[in-house]
Amino acid sequence: MIIFRIALTVFALALIFFGVIMMIAPTPFGFVFLILGFLLLATVAPSFIRGLRRRWRWFDRRLQALEKRSPRWIAKILRRTAPRREEDDPHKDRASAKR
Repeated sequence: MIIFRIALTVFALALIFFGVIMMIAPTPFGFVFLILGFLLLATVAPSFIRGLRRRWRWFDRRLQALEKRSPRWIAKILRRTAPRREEDDPHKDRASAKR
């Protein structure tokens, strides 16, 4: 199973890489490869995407906007990669919240 996940991760990164290179071409088909690679990477390694969303807030805001406009199956993938926010944390200290 772990070999399959590694192979899918490598394939997703290859799609992203070729998508970026093909974006330079006159036909905008590289955009399709880029999106497919990103969605595949988000399903295989959601923690990696979650780290990117924590690091780059602009990226997180764009994915939040995309989540609202996308079909349910894509929104579900994007919701899994959302970073945990302080207000969403169920283990937050309730004593400090009462003060």
